[in-house]
Amino acid sequence: MMVLLDTNVLIYAINTSAPQHAPSRALVEAARNKKLEAALVPQVLLEFFAVVTDKRRIERPLDPLTAWSEVEKFQAIFKVLDPGPAAVEQLGRLISETGVRGGDIFDAWLAAQMQACAIPTICTYNTGDFARFAVGAVTPEQVLSA
Repeated sequence: MMVLLDTNVLIYAINTSAPQHAPSRALVEAARNKKLEAALVPQVLLEFFAVVTDKRRIERPLDPLTAWSEVEKFQAIFKVLDPGPAAVEQLGRLISETGVRGGDIFDAWLAAQMQACAIPTICTYNTGDFARFAVGAVTPEQVLSA
């Protein structure tokens, strides 16, 4: 089963002091070792960069070049999919169906990209954020135990 990884999983995978580090890192390693089929979309990589370089969002931000090096490592491990224009059309349908507004547009955009790429499940620590969209949402622990 192909899963899309959410930004928070990547952040925890490099943050050794986070309680979620071990399962997030294990998930990345499973993908590296071809035991898990997982993908990213460019949005996830950009969100990762934005968070890990922002001192307002994390205690010890990375400098831009170090952060970009981490992005490149993830690109080497995971397929980075381009959902194309079909995702924009799908986003319009999701807005119409759910009435999404404000910052929730970013989760809707991820769901639309997943649907355009025929990825049924997102791996995230924010599973509730995806409940109103027609996608599955599971934690890294759930993926690893499957």
